[in-house]
Amino acid sequence: MELRHLRYFCALADFGTFSKASQHLHISQSAISEQIADLEQEIGGALLDRSQRRTRLTPQGLMFLAEARRTLLASERAIDLTRRSLKGELGTLSIGFFPWGTRGFFARIIREYRRLCPQVRLSLYEMHASVQMEALTSGKIDIGFTRPLEAPFSRTLRAELLYRDPVVVALPSDHPLAGRSLDIAALAGEPFVMCDRTMTPVLFDNILALCTTAGYSPRIVNTTSTWSGVLTLVESGEGIAMVPSGARTLRTRGVAFAELKPTTLYTGISVAWNPSNENPIQADFLRLVMANKERIHRTGGN
Repeated sequence: MELRHLRYFCALADFGTFSKASQHLHISQSAISEQIADLEQEIGGALLDRSQRRTRLTPQGLMFLAEARRTLLASERAIDLTRRSLKGELGTLSIGFFPWGTRGFFARIIREYRRLCPQVRLSLYEMHASVQMEALTSGKIDIGFTRPLEAPFSRTLRAELLYRDPVVVALPSDHPLAGRSLDIAALAGEPFVMCDRTMTPVLFDNILALCTTAGYSPRIVNTTSTWSGVLTLVESGEGIAMVPSGARTLRTRGVAFAELKPTTLYTGISVAWNPSNENPIQADFLRLVMANKERIHRTGGN
């Protein structure tokens, strides 16, 4: 039994005669008759009462008709869902992000994507940038809004830089330098609080290099594994810190921020993915991000 047997049978039931069914299906009456006969032979009984001019269904034919319609609807749904999945309109997408890094553009893109692809189920995971690298590699997430790729992940993953986040100085709000634009040399005598190098190796090294260029090595008095932890230590009076400007969204009452002049130190925000796991849904989402890239860059992520 094939789907065409069911289609022919349903058409005959709908139109009542072999001639009208053949016109609707654009095939000969004899072809329909042969297929219905094959169907009855396979089932082992009559589905049609052929004793009258207008074809009528036997009780068994009526029972078969209901099930045939369900089967055809299920097959059409399977085809439709598969086609939509191939187009990236249906399925799942897992995205990693860290809130203070993604800023306003992330929420805007998520809302737009939900509007464009309402049948795609989104799973959003708050993750540190370093954790996202492992998650992309393992397939736990499909997309990551994270820092620019570093070795060894830069060899297997792909990323596109969205914008550069300038590094600013976080100080206790009652610090004498609070509220001023600062040259890096002005921080030479200050105790520094840093985010652990294991979490942000490139930025950690760039901060040290910037201070070295200004003629001093920073006196690091404490480190912590998160930027929120860094700001808590600054608020506690442990020292000053150089942080991505996006960390301002984590600010507490006792912390002030100052721009570095000239601004020469940045950390990037990128969208990253694993090319080994590419699929139409991922590709559609990336196209939306790239379409917004210029705006994201121009507004600094807002």
